[in-house]
Amino acid sequence: MDLTNHNDHDPFTLHGDAAALNAAPSEPATPAENPQPRAPGGASPPADPFDPASLRLAADYTSQIGVKKVLTAVPCRKPNRHEFFRIHPDPQWRLETAIFEDKVQGETYLVDRNLWSELGTEIRPVCLFVAVNRQRDVFFWPVKLPGPDGRSNSWNESAVAAAKLAETQWIRLAANMRAGMYDVFAAQGELSEPEWPDTSFLELLRLCFRDRFIRDMDHPVLRSLRGEE
Repeated sequence: MDLTNHNDHDPFTLHGDAAALNAAPSEPATPAENPQPRAPGGASPPADPFDPASLRLAADYTSQIGVKKVLTAVPCRKPNRHEFFRIHPDPQWRLETAIFEDKVQGETYLVDRNLWSELGTEIRPVCLFVAVNRQRDVFFWPVKLPGPDGRSNSWNESAVAAAKLAETQWIRLAANMRAGMYDVFAAQGELSEPEWPDTSFLELLRLCFRDRFIRDMDHPVLRSLRGEE
């Protein structure tokens, strides 16, 4: 396992006959000659400016009003059972590495590879998949890999299979406690393709683990694990 980045006409030019710029202005039109105002696109304006049809937001309203989502943080978590999500299909957008899970605070830490042998069973090998849900929320999904003994289980195997399926279609997961594995549900509707962030995999890692990166044995979570102040 390697923690290595796998990665990131002039609008003011005038055209036409310059002489037209100096032409005398035409006579103002009489009221009878003025055409009725037209709505954008050539359609007739609504009879009432408060007509809901003319005021309702479209499904892609964020693109119409110039809103762009800016990533300031990326969580590391499992997808919840009620959200549909996708996995980035590019193998360069995933990372097999080791993490430390703080069960008390519910936080996941990335661990420097120089500490892997010293921490031993306190860390877990995982594959960090980049996922996105229907609300365009990006997150890392840490799917557990077989340990040093090579043993796996149905939970991990079903999670890996679900991640592979989510590369091409929208799915959601639900824990099946009786079967000891995840049930996968595919979206039945024709959902649009996911919108991936305009940033690099390295930057996503930095946004996720900038405050949760264990570089040495003196890290506060490891001191707490040893019962130190």
